[in-house]
Amino acid sequence: MVGERVEIGPRVTLHPHVTIYDDVRIGADFVAHAGAVIREDIRIGDRVIIHPAVVLGADGFGFAPSSEGAVKIPQTGTVTIEDDVEIGANTTIDRATLGSTTVRSGAKLDNLRDGRPQL
Repeated sequence: MVGERVEIGPRVTLHPHVTIYDDVRIGADFVAHAGAVIREDIRIGDRVIIHPAVVLGADGFGFAPSSEGAVKIPQTGTVTIEDDVEIGANTTIDRATLGSTTVRSGAKLDNLRDGRPQL
């Protein structure tokens, strides 16, 4: 599913069940594997690979205490993924409360498993 006002560069591969919300910009040679979700207003550079079930741009854990309990703080920021980034399966990168959560060029993010054999 691709939302409205989405800009997608050349040579992009979208595998089954990828969801791209409105106003997303994606560069060239991007690959999104099955089940990935890219929320609204996200910016993705060139040569980025996101593995299955990655979520970019969900609300962060933004709550403030009040006399009535926890109050949700609007997460009005975005996520910027620069060039040559690879993001492992089931990884989530939350949008900033303000500004941008940025993953810098060349970063490789794992899905939190360290790769050692399990005993």
